[in-house]
Amino acid sequence: MKTIIYALFLALAAGLAGCGNVIHIDDQKASNGELTIPGGEQEDAVYALDGEWEFYWREFVSPAALSGEGLEPWYVQTPSGWSDMETGRGALPDKGYGTYHLEIEIPESMQNDTSGIYIPEIATAYTLWVDQQLTAENGKVGVNRTSMQPEHHPQTAYFKPQSDTIDLVLHVSEFHQRKSGWWDSFYIGRAEDIQSMRDQNTSREVFLVVSLLVMGLYHLGIFVLRPSDTAPLFFGGLCLAVAARTLLLGEVLFLRFFSGIPWEWTVKFEYWAPCLGIMCAVLFIYTQYSRDMNRWIRNSFLTLFSLMALIILVTPARIFTEGMMFLQSAAVLVLVYINIVLWTALRRGRRGSRAHAGAMLVLLAFVVNDVLHYNHVINTGETVSIGVFFYLFAQSFIMASRFTRALTHSRQLSDRLEKANQTLEDKVERRTRKLSETNQELENANHRLERMYRARQELMSNISHEMGTPMTSIQGYIKGMLDGVIDRGDPAYLQLVYNKTLFLQKITDDLRELAKLESGGITYTFEERNMRDYVETIFFIYKEEIEQKGISFTMEDSLSSGRSWMVFIDPIRMEQVLSNLLMNAKKFTPAGGAVSLVLQEEENEDGHSIITAVRDNGPGIDEEELPNVFRRFFKGGANVVKTEEGVGLGLAISAEIVRSHGGEVGVDSKEGEGSLFYFILPVSPNK
Repeated sequence: MKTIIYALFLALAAGLAGCGNVIHIDDQKASNGELTIPGGEQEDAVYALDGEWEFYWREFVSPAALSGEGLEPWYVQTPSGWSDMETGRGALPDKGYGTYHLEIEIPESMQNDTSGIYIPEIATAYTLWVDQQLTAENGKVGVNRTSMQPEHHPQTAYFKPQSDTIDLVLHVSEFHQRKSGWWDSFYIGRAEDIQSMRDQNTSREVFLVVSLLVMGLYHLGIFVLRPSDTAPLFFGGLCLAVAARTLLLGEVLFLRFFSGIPWEWTVKFEYWAPCLGIMCAVLFIYTQYSRDMNRWIRNSFLTLFSLMALIILVTPARIFTEGMMFLQSAAVLVLVYINIVLWTALRRGRRGSRAHAGAMLVLLAFVVNDVLHYNHVINTGETVSIGVFFYLFAQSFIMASRFTRALTHSRQLSDRLEKANQTLEDKVERRTRKLSETNQELENANHRLERMYRARQELMSNISHEMGTPMTSIQGYIKGMLDGVIDRGDPAYLQLVYNKTLFLQKITDDLRELAKLESGGITYTFEERNMRDYVETIFFIYKEEIEQKGISFTMEDSLSSGRSWMVFIDPIRMEQVLSNLLMNAKKFTPAGGAVSLVLQEEENEDGHSIITAVRDNGPGIDEEELPNVFRRFFKGGANVVKTEEGVGLGLAISAEIVRSHGGEVGVDSKEGEGSLFYFILPVSPNK
């Protein structure tokens, strides 16, 4: 697509450059001050008056005097400056004055119509006579700088031929700039054809200027809206600089809008425009390919052209125009370096570098053409405006493509953002839920740490409390032995000391296990078990041991047969609970008493539960002591069997194990009627 657009634009530019009347240039140019226009050509043709004109150096010869004899003219090739003419004493200087003369033999077809002559820019003032009639002038000719008034811009003059020969006499003076003579062709033809040619030249330049102004102002507007991106600023400045230069060349449209501007300032503007444009071009390329352009070289070029602009501002035209060759050389050097940068960017695969490099190469060709043209090497006319317009149009298209890509990317981001917003609530909800779960885990961990801390504190307190009595006994026995009150070899006292150490070991082990249970330091291995079968197994394991004391041990199963009564338990830890309850029942039940292992079902709002209980007919527990039964180190009051020594941690350990299974423990007891210790576990769902 880009290639098609560029090809179409190139065709448009070529059309603008070549549109208009057919300009016929004979192979037989003017020779020795005479030119013959052949007949039988197209009616709308105009003819270039190129070739050898008579030239009289440092003489203003009147048209009437040229018809006399005794004058020895030189012959100068046109279009060119008289400084290009070689004489016996070398080339003529730029500053000076002289008279040009050309006789034109016209065909019969031109003798009856009003004719027109197109006069190009002539440096720097002239007066034109046609058939000894003053026809056109520009500025005021003079023999020195103070006597002349500079002015130069194209114009047309109209006249009616008096015969088959036209006599042109041209007085020219130049003392204000480096150029002399003229560097574009004179044209002659019918009046309407000359005017049509000039109108088409004007239309072409107006099209170029308006297009450049629109592009420049558009990109400056983009910069105002988005000042962070400086590329539109420099590109807009480049467009405006080229538009200004176009207004000051060719038909010099600038003077049609600002006719009162002094000649000196129009020349300054003409030279300022390239300096400004080149600086903007360098900065624009740098914004596009900063990694491919050397900063030192960039700053050197900017400094150089800034100095040139300053010199143009503070010096008169006769001085700063002498640096035209230097300015042109520097401009070509900048364009060559820019091409190097662009081809480097192209080699490195930078985006847009291919089209950029191609457009710049075309522009460089137009610039070289104009340099050769203005230095009278070739005569092709001013074409750099077309080349610059082509380049700027290509750059405008590249930048528009970049903005389009940015807009497309923005739209894609907007679409993705819209899709993301559609699921944002779900994501927030999921993440909030996850955060809540994490917070709950942290809170649980904190509770576990607190329990561990409290368990550690209680462990140390309980150790110091419960170990006091046995330690005191041990100390008393040992002190007695040391003092000789007790025989050191008495086995009975040694046995007592040994028993006290075993008791201390049991207290330590039970306290350690309780601390682990309360702090969550015990790892459970849960399995799904049938509670009826599990309890029945426990019953047969402990039956013989309990009955050896003369106690009746039975099992009461009240569970219905319609369910499987599955529960999740750690079999080893649950046996520890049942063993603790059974051994306590055995301990406090006298011989001849009865102990029963009971299974019952319970139904509540959460489903079914199983009650597992151990019932005995021992001495029972006082009602006031029931709330303290499952507290650590509780050993009861008057009903405690004195012959049985215990730590008072078994029920506390059992309660912690049951709570870790999601159950609860309890006790029912009446003094003198026995006790019922039980725990409740939930039945597995759908079982």
